[in-house]
Amino acid sequence: MKMQKYLEKLISFKSISERKEESEKAIKWIESQIPSHYKTEIKKYNGFPVLKVGSERPTISLQAHLDVVSGEKSLFRTKVKEGRIYGRGVYDMKFAIAAYIQLLKEKNYGEKVGMLITSDEELGGFYGVKAVLEEGYSPKVCFLPDGGDNWKFELKTKGGYHLKISSEGVSGHASRPWSGESAIHNLVHFLTELEEIFEKSVDENDFKSTFNIGKIKGGQSTNKIASYAEAMVDIRFTDEKERKRIISKIEKLKDKYKKIKVKEEIYVDLFNTRVGNFHKLFSESAKRKGIKISETFAHGSSDARYFNKKNIPTIVIKPKGGGAHSSNEWVDLEDLKKYYSVLKDFIETL
Repeated sequence: MKMQKYLEKLISFKSISERKEESEKAIKWIESQIPSHYKTEIKKYNGFPVLKVGSERPTISLQAHLDVVSGEKSLFRTKVKEGRIYGRGVYDMKFAIAAYIQLLKEKNYGEKVGMLITSDEELGGFYGVKAVLEEGYSPKVCFLPDGGDNWKFELKTKGGYHLKISSEGVSGHASRPWSGESAIHNLVHFLTELEEIFEKSVDENDFKSTFNIGKIKGGQSTNKIASYAEAMVDIRFTDEKERKRIISKIEKLKDKYKKIKVKEEIYVDLFNTRVGNFHKLFSESAKRKGIKISETFAHGSSDARYFNKKNIPTIVIKPKGGGAHSSNEWVDLEDLKKYYSVLKDFIETL
């Protein structure tokens, strides 16, 4: 199985998002695998390498990111057990790149099929898909299997914010709390009230807005009243109405807590699409291979949101696998073969 060999090679690159040099090595190796009848270009955006194959306006763009989250050295060597291949990035999402390489090697699709490989999705995709689309890249449809686990069309994802919430106080001796004003206490009270505007999610199927305090710091010593504190907060919202509700609540809290400042560090758009003609064609290809497709949503996000914002239909669906970002990330090898055959049938139908 050639795809497995390509995947093994791809996993060997420690293409962690921040390691741009390693991503560039991987990008160059991918380019070396593309047959010469396809036009290729490697370009950097803020140091992050991007590989484009084919024209700026293909019928279909095969898109994937090769950057991964960090992990132990052993995770960058694949292992196969009971029909599954394990390794950092096999499911998120180097399996797709391996499939694309095999696809382009097998047939010359000319300029109708393009490929776009980026290296910053785990950091937000600002210097990958977003940058390329802003320069005019415009396929008729994008195939982006960075969600939709186990043969389910991913039709919507949450949007989100990363907020830096800072608090100022007045220092003094801890034995005389009346002599100062604790920035930490002020911040904790603000965060407690902020958390109260969110309903608790109970499991994977509970599609609600969420709140998480990812980092918090402040103060200099135990016996001193803290004059400064800050927290990094992750907020995910389910739709535009929810986004407006959350922002309104934050503004009211800021009016109450005068020494609190809220700064937006990252904003992530919603992804919301519907089953269109391209999805139906893919479903028909899957049906011919004996596979029935269903629909799902996601709590996280992907670069699909950038295509969505440009009104480019985007198909987000994966084969059987799991454990993304964990030490047991895997893809089912037999199902990957089926997935490849469905993708090939879909492209040839187009």
